[in-house]
Amino acid sequence: MNNLPNGGKVVIVDDSFQEILPLINILNKNCVPISYYTGRNSELPIIPLKGVRLFFLDLRFSPNVDAKTIVSNACNILKSILGENNGPYILVVWSSTGNEYKYELEQALDNKKYRPEYILCLSKADYFKTEDNEVYTQIDEIDKMITNLDIENSEDIIEKITQILIKDTDECKKVFIPSSIDKLQKELYDGLSSAGLLSLFILWENTVRNSAHEVVNEIYSQIPVSIPIEKKLPAMAYYLGKNRLEKQFDKVEDKDKLYAALIELNELFGYFYSEGVINIPVEEFLPINIQRNVDWIPSQAKFNSWKLLTSKGKNSDPGSIYEDKNKTFEFYKMIKKYPDNNEYKRCTKKLKSDDRIQYIEANINGECETAQEKYPVVRVLPGILIPCEVYEQYEKSGVLCDIKGNKADYIFKDFGQFEYNFKDYYILFNINQSTFVEKSTLDSIKVCFKLQRKYYLKLRQAISENFSKQGVDLYK
Repeated sequence: MNNLPNGGKVVIVDDSFQEILPLINILNKNCVPISYYTGRNSELPIIPLKGVRLFFLDLRFSPNVDAKTIVSNACNILKSILGENNGPYILVVWSSTGNEYKYELEQALDNKKYRPEYILCLSKADYFKTEDNEVYTQIDEIDKMITNLDIENSEDIIEKITQILIKDTDECKKVFIPSSIDKLQKELYDGLSSAGLLSLFILWENTVRNSAHEVVNEIYSQIPVSIPIEKKLPAMAYYLGKNRLEKQFDKVEDKDKLYAALIELNELFGYFYSEGVINIPVEEFLPINIQRNVDWIPSQAKFNSWKLLTSKGKNSDPGSIYEDKNKTFEFYKMIKKYPDNNEYKRCTKKLKSDDRIQYIEANINGECETAQEKYPVVRVLPGILIPCEVYEQYEKSGVLCDIKGNKADYIFKDFGQFEYNFKDYYILFNINQSTFVEKSTLDSIKVCFKLQRKYYLKLRQAISENFSKQGVDLYK
């Protein structure tokens, strides 16, 4: 059952602990941790959980069989535990009601943000048998014993004993049928398989967690056996940080060393994660009909911002995007009437007076140069952040060329649209304008954001290719 969430993202809600033991046994055997709640309001989490992928829920917490009450109580429990930002999950109705209230529950959850992707009903009646509670047998024996002793007020005594013994006790109790464990596991597995692509994404989440464990374990295993056990973790942090910072390692504070160790760990994680994803058996989910929903078109700009931007690190880090108050960036052939010098000046003056366009500089220093602090300056590349709608306005008015058809090969525009401060932008760089700023001024310059390493390297590669093509003279 490798499609079960392995990161503690399984919840069970049932007021009878004895009746969830079979589930716990199955999940434990599959190394799946759980969170358990009785369903009482006082025991529900203060802050809703996130990322729960499997939720077992008993529907009957009282003799009340009114459908409206049962469904309402179920919705309140789901909302309290999951909140509205949990994400997709499978709801397993683990109750003596079977699928009796499934339709009503689906209707009640239909417009809720915590609506499950799939509802599986497993009836306890299929796995438990009902027996008379032993407490009542004991009461009968006590009654006979006291009656035979001819004690005064025996009826009052029996009544008081009965009240004490049957408190919170049902007349009958449910007993799990041991031979039904295989049936329960199979029906649970088949139900999860019916959940389709959610099982695939659960496998992906499991792969991420397993890869994180693997990279830590693998690096730890490389620490020499000669190093005492109590010094292995400090040694691991040292080697990670040293590999990242190189000669700069001894010059930075301890917190920067640890931060560098985590960044290095994160990059190594990428290798293990990629290897794990390749091994996910996608064949198990075929054939499947992947369709585009015409009612919803995902924002490419939002996707790109997740991949492109980060806010972590220091001002001097390669990939940092600084505010350029000097507005260094030049448009050149991006202006439609570029050959006309007077018209070019008029258009650029208009553009540079437009406050909606942000002028920036990208730190394109080499990682080794930065780590070793070789030079007192940092190499930067001028650029602009221009809202997509603003670019389109200038294009329609005849000021700017079509961004997709523009052939100015010194303009780097390969990152496409991305979202920044809740607006969609183009980010453009003029590769021919690379220059330098003094490193001592970086702390006083506003950092808009940072490029993820992959995209910072892509920008450097474009600069290198353009340099080779244009020749040295252009940069003199």
